[in-house]
Amino acid sequence: MNGMNGYEIRFNVYANSQQEADAASRAIKDFISDNARQGVAVTAERLAAAVKKWGPHPLVRNYFKR
Repeated sequence: MNGMNGYEIRFNVYANSQQEADAASRAIKDFISDNARQGVAVTAERLAAAVKKWGPHPLVRNYFKR
């Protein structure tokens, strides 16, 4: 993707089990892969921007309050 390299990102997430955490990891990887297959690069810069922009949105915050 335009001379970019792939980098691994590691972080902790709250989960009830390792299996639940693994499912979240797979969902994120699948999201990135699905977009790549369609020619859309999910870059670190844009992912960070999306989280900053949409994370505080009431719909997103309320979703995580469930």
